Amino acid sequence: MDLIYNDFFLLIGGIRSKYQISKQQLLNLNFQQINSFLSQSIHFKQFELTIEKLLQELIKEFQDQIKKLQKDLNLFALDYDQISKSNIEKSEELYEIGYKLYWNDDKYEEAIQIFDQALDFNSKHQLSLWCKAESLKMLGQYNDAIVWADKALQVDLKHCSSLSTKAESLRMLGQYNEAIICVDKALQVDPKNCCSLYTKAESLRMLGQYNEAITWADKALQINPKQCSSLYTKGNSLRQLKKFKEAMEVIEQSLKINPNHFDSLRIKG
Repeated sequence: MDLIYNDFFLLIGGIRSKYQISKQQLLNLNFQQINSFLSQSIHFKQFELTIEKLLQELIKEFQDQIKKLQKDLNLFALDYDQISKSNIEKSEELYEIGYKLYWNDDKYEEAIQIFDQALDFNSKHQLSLWCKAESLKMLGQYNDAIVWADKALQVDLKHCSSLSTKAESLRMLGQYNEAIICVDKALQVDPKNCCSLYTKAESLRMLGQYNEAITWADKALQINPKQCSSLYTKGNSLRQLKKFKEAMEVIEQSLKINPNHFDSLRIKG
């Protein structure tokens, strides 16, 4: 850094000695010397504009590098220990309100507004991040759901519900292989997570891996025998394998549980 300062001051000193003269020095110049000085001054003005532009570019590049370093080093990440107790309590209260809107009332947009308020008090509130992702998923905003699920996973990489929400959103976007990779992470945390088991089964079915789909649908049904979605996945996979009688038996089970289950009705015809 000292070398840079020395070079800079040498540059400034050289410019001053060559391009700055006193009034008395100017009066002592002859006509040819004055023309030479004016010509050099004009040339310096052009040089000055070039240098100014270069400096602005270098300063911007330096500022961008500083910002990148700050981001890479996570210097502005909120330290949980620095969040006030009142903010933590307030974010928890708001989450409970938002969760009721999400779970009991299916008011996903209103729930998201409440979760945003909770996150204003505590940007690392795990459950608010997850439930915002889940609400976005329920609204069909799958890309946004993945973004917020990822934010929840930055707080806790092994948060099973966030992994499940992300996996299901990937499935709905037709990214079946990615969904399976994500859901496998969820199942490492909770091997009996019924939603994750179903997501894997349905993703396998969509990839044409019908026998594997049946295997994973059966695992989901061991946890919850009345899960219509898994019954549908199993029934449809059996149908694709041309096991029509078995397929219809499974679909009938689904319709006994929920006579209005759309996918099961569609398969039955």
